Amino acid sequence: MLVLFLILAAAASDSTAGSRALSRVLEEAYRHRLEESPILRLNHGLPIERLPDLSLAHAEREADFARALARRLGAIAETDLSEEERVTLRAVRWDVGLQAEGARYWWLDFGFVTPYASPLAQLSRLFASFTLTTPDDRARYLARLQELEGFADSIRSGLAVRAGRGIVLPKDEIPLVTGVLGSFIAPPERSPFGVAEGRLAAVDSSARAGFSAQVQRSIAERVNPAFERVVAYLQGAYATQARATVGISHLPGGRDYYRYLVRYHTTMPVTPEQVHRIGQETVRRIEAEMAVLRRELGFTGTAAEFHRKLAADPRFFARTPEEMGERLIAHDRRIRPRVEAFFQRTPRAQGDVRRLDPRLEGAQTFGYYQQPTAADSMGHYYYNASKLPDRSLLNGAALVYHELVPGHHFQISLTRENPNLPPLRRESFHTAFTEGWGEYASGLAGEMGMYQDPYDHYGRLSMEMFLACRLVVDTGMNFLGWSRTRALAFLREHTLESPTQLETETLRYSVDMPGQALAYKMGGREILRLRDRAKQALGSRFDVRDFHEVVLDSGSLPMSVLGWKVDRWIARAGRPRR
Repeated sequence: MLVLFLILAAAASDSTAGSRALSRVLEEAYRHRLEESPILRLNHGLPIERLPDLSLAHAEREADFARALARRLGAIAETDLSEEERVTLRAVRWDVGLQAEGARYWWLDFGFVTPYASPLAQLSRLFASFTLTTPDDRARYLARLQELEGFADSIRSGLAVRAGRGIVLPKDEIPLVTGVLGSFIAPPERSPFGVAEGRLAAVDSSARAGFSAQVQRSIAERVNPAFERVVAYLQGAYATQARATVGISHLPGGRDYYRYLVRYHTTMPVTPEQVHRIGQETVRRIEAEMAVLRRELGFTGTAAEFHRKLAADPRFFARTPEEMGERLIAHDRRIRPRVEAFFQRTPRAQGDVRRLDPRLEGAQTFGYYQQPTAADSMGHYYYNASKLPDRSLLNGAALVYHELVPGHHFQISLTRENPNLPPLRRESFHTAFTEGWGEYASGLAGEMGMYQDPYDHYGRLSMEMFLACRLVVDTGMNFLGWSRTRALAFLREHTLESPTQLETETLRYSVDMPGQALAYKMGGREILRLRDRAKQALGSRFDVRDFHEVVLDSGSLPMSVLGWKVDRWIARAGRPRR
């Protein structure tokens, strides 16, 4: 008996040691992320101590940190861990492995300055989040304001050092970049970094006056000139070097970088060629489904004629930004009564729609979802309300189900509210999982009865077609040598998006965030494939609510890890009951 006790005690000790080792790595990684990410600090209501560092030296330090974590994680045996800890170990190993590779591609990355990827998009939000009640609060605000000069100068130097290697932005991207940079240049009273009187209501009048004067002086003398220098550089000497081509395959090392980005964004071991073929096959499948639906609607003309008819139908267009918001949120209200039939849990956080900052609307095709923060418990989908005659609401239902419920807001809020996940896991983001879930959720809404109106159904198919076309044109421009003209022609032939939207979208794929657009359809397709596998294996024991719980209860995961987790669940659920 004593021998058995000692054996069991030793096993428990080993398991605890493995758990402790994993916990230490997770805690250290999370502390590091909190130190490095202003947005994460904002989400948790922590003071913003510095702006993002865009330098190569910083990228190399981050890669070194990831390699050190990878070595420590490699020493942890899965047999020493619980089932959920194994999921965590596999997920974090994947993350740090990719992060360790990232610095070598710093030269090829324009995400520091382009509209979608750059931290520029978050600057106004960061400064608007500051509390200004105490002297320390105001000193911190002034310090970050003064840092903006160096931040803008680092953008200029980053562009210049890359240009020295022949790595430059396409000429078509420069107006979008200068548009975003130019939005930060304004008189102090209208600057996005200015401080409205209402934010200083609790501050003594003498301190208020002195602080306001310092803010205005910093904006006029340091911030505006710094951003003006970047814009002048882009429109002057830099513009003469700008390339006519798009995509990263034309850059030195660009094809290898794109292979890395495909792995990074899909979190699956797939090649650009495989993704391209999947895109072409998916486009053909959706085209056939759309043709069937057109016939059911009684339309006998061509697809192009039907799409021109939809584009001219006023019922699919909002007349004001406010009407657009109301029509979008109506779809959210409609689906909520059906949620409990498909999910075991629902998030506490509520979600809504709001208009995107009009200053950013010209450079961004669509909108984006913003998760709840410490200062704002609501999740928001910020919609783009510019050029309303070009913004069809045909796919408004599918869009809302992707962005809010049961899509991004639902999934991200459940993750952040899950007390069983360590903090690092609650804040993890994998493009294929998050955007793939949004795409899966948009399709699931059909099973929940949301596309009974045939035009809503057609809108869903048109959105799915758009995501499938991204697989083709993203890989086409970044790996297979497609021109932007060819990509635009393909998108015009197969999608319902307006020419205005496609102009910025093609630059998003080929310059701003290469590979990111692959995640939506590849991730959604993989979740659906895993569900089909579970249904086939479990038969009458399959319950969609159980499947959704398995997918969502560990938070965001690399798709390869999610597949492993689902297979483990299938094996357990398929065992005979006793």
